[in-house]
Parts: sequence; structure tokens; C-alpha cells
Amino acid sequence: MSSLWLSIGHDADGAVGQPLAPWVFEIGSVIVWLALAVYFYRSYLQNGQLSRYALIFIGATSMFWLEFPADWGAFLVYSPSFALFPIELPYTTPNKPLFMPAAYGWYFLAIYSLIWFLVDRLRAAKPGWSRVLVVIVIAAPFFYIWNLLVEGFSAVVGWWTYYEVFGPAIHSDRGSYPLIFPVVPFALYGVIEALVLTWKDSQGRHMLEHLTGAHRAPKGSGRELRRILAWIITMNTIFGLFALSLVLFRCAIS
Repeated sequence: MSSLWLSIGHDADGAVGQPLAPWVFEIGSVIVWLALAVYFYRSYLQNGQLSRYALIFIGATSMFWLEFPADWGAFLVYSPSFALFPIELPYTTPNKPLFMPAAYGWYFLAIYSLIWFLVDRLRAAKPGWSRVLVVIVIAAPFFYIWNLLVEGFSAVVGWWTYYEVFGPAIHSDRGSYPLIFPVVPFALYGVIEALVLTWKDSQGRHMLEHLTGAHRAPKGSGRELRRILAWIITMNTIFGLFALSLVLFRCAIS
């Protein structure tokens, strides 16, 4: 098992096709991330506190390192045409794009912003429904469809591919995208994360911020740092468990 992580090679034994315009995702992710960072920083200077969108942006950006073991467990490899981190570690995908921190920032910000919007709308329309039910109804199909659109397109154009698939999949000359694994587990992760991020106390504050005592801290930079830490810990822990489940799955079948 110790040598299996690298035996696929950086092109997945030829499974990675010639990517179509990889700079679109690579450069585009960095530009979008920088624009969002400037926007949230200016908003913080004006309001004296971070919005939940800024916190999800920061928390999501901090999760990027978990992508690489998750990819290994899911049999995903990125095109070597991207600029890569010059590092190889066991139980991680061999190609680690430099754009990953930026991509995580905007990718999950978009997901949870839309989920928050849809959850609020549905709860207003169905006041008798519990928060848990509303989140499940919204998040489960949303995560699956979002992943299908974004990652399915990315595989078709060769930005990355799944070189081992289980069950039905979308195939192209440049890459493959599975329709069951790891997409279904990712949707389950999304539901759990959304449940935590929409959980609030009686004062309307996010329960996860109780983790660092941010809910008791006076206004100021100290409280905002506590809030940032709470979001980073929570989001990394939940996504880390998802990544670990994929690694354990691959270890179990190898």
C-alpha cells in the first residue's frame, strides 16, 4: 500500500487527456478570489464585523489542503498542465494545483450562499417545516446537481478526471466523471455541513461560534478572530471527516 499512492503516475497512466483552456479555471479562480477578498475586507472596514459570507469564504479557503487526500480516495487526478505545488505526499493525489485555495474560496461560497438563500425562502413558504427537513430537501439535490454541473464539465474538458469509476459515469476523450461515487457521499457531506452552518441560537447567532466563545466576546477585532477560528475549525473538521471516509474507502478496496 505504501507505493500505491504514486503508482498511478502524474497522468494517471494516460487517463488524463489534453485539457481545454486550463487557464480559464486556473487564472479565473485567482481573479475571482482576489476580488472577493477585497470586497469582504472593505465591507469589514465599513461595518466592523465579518458577514457570514466572508466567514464561509475564509473557512472554505482554509479547507483546500483536504482536497488532496479526498482526491486520492476518490481516484481523481488533475491535469499536469496546471501549475502545481512541488510536493508529493502519500495518500494524496499526485497533481496538486496551486489554484486550489482560491478555487475553494469561491466554490463553497457560491454553494452555501445559494443554499442559505433557498433555505430561507423555503422556510418562509413552509413555516411548519423543521430546519432539518428544509436543509435536507434543499442541500441534498443541490450538492449533487452543482457537483454534476461544475465537476462534470471540468472532467469533460480535461481539467481533471476520475481514472477509476464505480457504476455509471460521463466519459469523454479528455476525462471521466462518475455519477455515484464520490458524488453521493459529497452530497451527504453537504447536508451535514449545511445543517451545522444554518444552526443558530436563540439570539440568531451561529451555534458554531460558541466553540471559541465568540458569542460572548465584546465587539471588536478579538471577537472577529474568534469567529474566524470557529468557522475554520468547524468547516475543516466536517470536510476532513468526509475526506477521511474516501481515503478509508480506497484503502479498504485496494
